Amino acid sequence: MIDTQTLIECTGATRTDAERYTLHLADGMDRFRIHSPVAMAVFLGQLTVESDKLEKVEEGLNYTTPQRLRDIFPSLFVQGGYRAEDYVRNPRALSMLRYKGFHGRGLIQLTWEDAYIAAGKALSRDFRGNPSLLLQPQDAAMSACWFFAEYKGCLPAAQRGDVHEVTRLVNGPKRLKLAERKAATDRALKVLSK
Repeated sequence: MIDTQTLIECTGATRTDAERYTLHLADGMDRFRIHSPVAMAVFLGQLTVESDKLEKVEEGLNYTTPQRLRDIFPSLFVQGGYRAEDYVRNPRALSMLRYKGFHGRGLIQLTWEDAYIAAGKALSRDFRGNPSLLLQPQDAAMSACWFFAEYKGCLPAAQRGDVHEVTRLVNGPKRLKLAERKAATDRALKVLSK
């Protein structure tokens, strides 16, 4: 069972953010059997990066320049023919264009309609009909635990401490911010191994 101080030390979160999620993460980690120190550390390492130290539960889509949109979403704004200028400072429209409204939400950024539906079924919540539920502490935490343990099946790799493989499962083949995820995992493991 994780407590607030341990969560702060593992993730670098502020006390306020850690207090917001501690009980919900403890419940979710217990429910989805994220128990061993190594698996907990890998999970918390992913969570630290995905949520920016438990501070953010929604993907930032408020881009301020057309070029940045072209850099991040070339399939839409370079090859796809959409005008990047129309989506500058327009997160709602960008979410609808790219994700049909199902952009990253929760402590591990749950993305795409299929994932929202599956999470809703697993957790008995209507995330498809009310995506903003994933911005609430209980649903943000519980969906992250479910996503990690069941939807993406990260536990076997997490038990081995395989941050490279877990990052692929969570983030995709590009493994964005892999070095940060490894550093966050190492930090958490050091705390949890005391």
